[in-house]
Formats: sequence, C-alpha cells, structure tokens
Amino acid sequence: MASAVRTTLQHRVWRWHFFAGLLVIPFAVILAVTGAIYLFKPQFDAAVEARINSRAAPLAGDILPADALLEAALAAYPGASLGKVLMPAAASDPTLEFELRGEAGPRTLWVDRGTGEVLHSVATPDRFMNFVKRIHGTLLAGDRGSLVVEIMASWMIILIVTGVYLWWPRAAAWWRVFVPKFGKGPGRRETWRKVHGMGGAWIGGVVLAILFFGLPWTQVWGDGFNKAKDLAGLKAPGQEWFVTLESGNPYTDHSMHDMHADVDHGTGAELWDQGKASNEVGVQSASAGAGAAAPLSLQAVLDVAAPDRYVAPVEVQPPRGENGVWTIRSMAASRPDRITVHHDRWTGAELMRIEFTDHNSVDRFMALGVAFHEGALFGWLNQAVGVIATLGVILLSVTGAVMWWRRRPKGRLGTPPMPADKRLAAGVVVLILALCLFLPMAGVTLLAALVIDLLISAGQRFRGAPV
Repeated sequence: MASAVRTTLQHRVWRWHFFAGLLVIPFAVILAVTGAIYLFKPQFDAAVEARINSRAAPLAGDILPADALLEAALAAYPGASLGKVLMPAAASDPTLEFELRGEAGPRTLWVDRGTGEVLHSVATPDRFMNFVKRIHGTLLAGDRGSLVVEIMASWMIILIVTGVYLWWPRAAAWWRVFVPKFGKGPGRRETWRKVHGMGGAWIGGVVLAILFFGLPWTQVWGDGFNKAKDLAGLKAPGQEWFVTLESGNPYTDHSMHDMHADVDHGTGAELWDQGKASNEVGVQSASAGAGAAAPLSLQAVLDVAAPDRYVAPVEVQPPRGENGVWTIRSMAASRPDRITVHHDRWTGAELMRIEFTDHNSVDRFMALGVAFHEGALFGWLNQAVGVIATLGVILLSVTGAVMWWRRRPKGRLGTPPMPADKRLAAGVVVLILALCLFLPMAGVTLLAALVIDLLISAGQRFRGAPV
C-alpha cells in the first residue's frame, strides 16, 4: 500500500513538474528579455541625460541656486512637492534633475542650471527603464504580478536543478554533460534534447545565481528572509544605532539631538530597493521646529552633498514633516561605495552615517549578489555575463518548447513518461520537494496542483471515466 501511494505521488509530482515547465516558458522569455534590457540602464540613462543636456545653455558665469531651480520645477507641476533631487554627476553638468510628487503621480523634470528653464518633463513610471523594470518585477500587474514573477522564478530554479540532475551522464565521462555526442539518436528531436541539456549545463549555474539573488526583491521569500534575519538578530544599522533622526531647532530646542526618538525601520540604508516606501526617512521630532531659526536651503544641502564626496549617482531627499531630516544617499552601482547620511534640517549637522561595513554580513553578501543580478558588480563584464545568461534562458525555453511540440501526441499535452530508473525518478521528486521547502511559492503552487489533480481523478473515478 505504502509503495503504491509513493509511486502515485512520484507520478503526480513528475507530471506537474512537466506542466510547470510549459507554464514557465513564456514568463522565462519575458523575464530574460526585460532583464537583458535593464542591464544597460546606466548607459541608457546617460544617453538620455546627454540628449537633454545638449539642449541646455552652456554654463557660463553664475549658476542659479538650487532653490530657484526647484521653484521653476514646481511651477511646471502645480500642487506638487519635492520628492528628491538627483545631484549633477559633475560640476559642469548643465541641468539639475528633480522628482516631484503630485496628485498625478511622481514626475521627473530637468531644469537648466543657468536659465531656470524646464528642459524636459516625464512621468517617472513612464520612463523607459522604469517601465521595463515594472514588467520585469510585476508584469505591470502590481503585487499580484509580483507574486506571479516569484512563482515563475521559483519554478525556474527547480527546473534548472532537476534538469541538470536528469541530464548528468551516469554511464559516460562527467564532461559529457557539457559536450554531448551529436549525430546519434532517433533524429532531430534527440538533437534538440542534447542542445537543451548542454545549454542548461553551461549556463545553469550562472542563471541559478541570478535567480537566487533576485529573491530578496520578492514578496513572500523576501519577507521571510527579512523575518529570518530578525529572528537571528541580524538587524539593519538603523535599528542597531540608538541615534535620533530628529532635527532640533537651536533657538527653541536646546537639547538638540536627544536620545529618545524611535528610529524608523526604514532609515534609507537598504542595500537593495524592495519597491516599498520603507527606504524613506519618516522620523519626525517630538517638538516642532518653529521659531526664529530658518531651515537650511536646498542649495546649502547640495553644497554639503558635493559630488566629490560621494560616488554618483547621489540622491538628496527632503525632510518629511515639520522637523524631519535631510537625507543624502549614494546609489552607486558598487554596493561597498554606497553611503547614506542624515543631516539636521536646521544646522546641517550630520546625525547619522550608514556605510556598507555597518550592515551585517548576510546583507553585505546578498547586496553583492543583487549587484551581480543587476549587472553592476564588475562593470561591463558583468553585463556581458548577464546577457549570455538571458540568451541561455531563451535557448532553454525555445528548445524545451520544440522538444515538447515534437513529442506530444496530436490533440494531447503529451506528458513525458517517468524514467525507467526508479531511483532517478525518486531523486527528481526528492529534489522538487526539498526545493519547495526553500521556495514557498513553488511549494504552495505544487500543493494546489496536486490537490486539484486528486480532485479531478476522484471525479473521473466517480463517473467511471478512465483516470
């Protein structure tokens, strides 16, 4: 009895493993194409910036203060407020880039530093690379789309691991996994199978690394990862440092930066953006910053955030609330170069500095992996590796689809038979179940598929139809 149940379970898991492969194919291609495009975001953004800067007047003489440029930007988007400023990459940069937030959503504007003219304005989500990122991360479907992406990425990991396991030669030299013998077999279908297996062997490890280091962005796995770190006592710097992020008015608050404030979990120190608002500073002072003292001007803050003090790109975020803090953040592609600094809005005094080394070792490791996922860990070579990996995913998707199409009986899905070697089949099932424990959304979808499969089979038996 137990043997029959085990055999039935293996058969059903094997069948749904095959169905998952079919379902993953279109999503794998979408993720590969959008990922390959997004690898070149730095070059694309630089080209856009250069095109806009070419329309600016040559910098000569005095440059308008940043506060006047902000007024020009706000005039072009009535009712909006400052979200952030992107610092010029060099002193000779003729424009200043603002992101404003209004009822119509965030908008990015480029203002001529010499004349105050708004040279270009675009809805921030509509910027090409932001659009590509939304497809890659959410399929343009918000949180639901993000869950679909997580499910598909999880099954891609399972398919690669089990695919290499099935492809690994057991009666030949190990290197045949990378260089199989062609010219033998029943025909073209065998050739497609060998190309598929060889492709997975060559790029499987790189694709697995890219997929794994994309998991921190996901909803379920990413949230679980953060909770596991909390349980292990691996906290973010903003939680570890008992330092207030309040700004105290020197004329009304002589205690200045007293040590009683709660530090928000999101101190702007995250090493990767999870697409949530938690990376913005939301701490306010217990006492209002009213009185004779005037807060720092935007220009004064930008002088503090001089480009030579941080690795570009550098973002400057304004205080939130009447007594919040200014935040200067280097968003350098190289994670070790990233710095987040919070400044008092009244005096400009530095309240907190969070550098790469202040993060725990797990976050530092994952941050380097995220940079690899983005193609930003080791320059153009990382981008080239990313392109090769995405092309490999497309190759696996195409060859897998062709193999299925050639094998399937007319009018049927054509589930491939289980391997004759029962130990091989059992190994695949064990791998799938073990990976489903590590990848919860894969586990949930597999469980749901098995339940549906059992219900359908029970219904067919009840009607006397063949199962």
